[in-house]
Amino acid sequence: MNLQLFTAEDFMLNDSFVRYCLQSNDEDVAFWNDWIARNPHKKAETDQAKEWVLRLGMGLTPDEKQEEFRKLRALIETGDSRRHRFSKYLPYVAAAVLLTCVAVTWIWKTPAHNTVATSAMTYTTWKADSVRKQVLLADGSTVILNRNSVLRVPDNYNQEERHLILEGEAWYEVAKKENCPFTVTAGKTTVQALGTVFKVRAYGFDSSVMVSLISGKVRVQAAKETKELSPDQYVKAVNGQLLSGIFDAAREQDWRNGKLYFKDASLEELAKLLEFWYGIKVHITPGNYQPIHFNGEFVNKPLPAVLASISYITNLKIAVSKGELYINH
Repeated sequence: MNLQLFTAEDFMLNDSFVRYCLQSNDEDVAFWNDWIARNPHKKAETDQAKEWVLRLGMGLTPDEKQEEFRKLRALIETGDSRRHRFSKYLPYVAAAVLLTCVAVTWIWKTPAHNTVATSAMTYTTWKADSVRKQVLLADGSTVILNRNSVLRVPDNYNQEERHLILEGEAWYEVAKKENCPFTVTAGKTTVQALGTVFKVRAYGFDSSVMVSLISGKVRVQAAKETKELSPDQYVKAVNGQLLSGIFDAAREQDWRNGKLYFKDASLEELAKLLEFWYGIKVHITPGNYQPIHFNGEFVNKPLPAVLASISYITNLKIAVSKGELYINH
């Protein structure tokens, strides 16, 4: 196997190179770091291949990755003259294969002229009725992205630092990596962690940013104020101030596992849970409502299914309009 003859598509279909891109095997990482350093003339091809691998690989389970790479290999006719014509379409094929598995929308940012190429991978869950997205990052960290949320991953992620940008809500399970800090920016609030599990909530309809620490330790900074959290503590950034307290750990674990419970919920409690769970602003239209005591359990159910059940039992009229939810009697 002469690596000097490899094109970008050859690299991306090489199992060892894929493991290097996903940082899943130390020997492969060491080999390719050394090989690329010794062969700078191949950097353009390896960079292109790494871009394609990360587009295809992020957000899939290991089994799904193996299956999708198998499909992609089948699409490329090795040795055929059509192989070279096919290469320019490969990024689009990779994206199409990925979107058949998980409904993640990515946006490729074009760098400005006269700047270093700093492209960003963006994962988006636009609709309130969409399922959550699980994103596997190159360092082995996992992000669960809630509905109505956007996660931006710079292309230099997992090099000297690991920096993400969030709009909405996400649960982070951070892989330990020495001398490579993990940070999340949400609005004007920054969270730094190293080998920990935490959640950040920063929706546009809420002026505050909330950080909940499940395990490990994080440092939260907003304006000039900084706080370090211990497990089961939260901090809420409001107008540059940090307000801390204790959160319901069981409820957060239910959120993590996709289990939504209503126990004798009043109308106001029902609205708060829907807003918390689905990341959607909920309005209760003023009026005289009959007392509500709603009970229900939903596991990984989309919003329309939950609303249909609530409406059937309570006779409430519930509608989604322009990305917000309205409850009427």
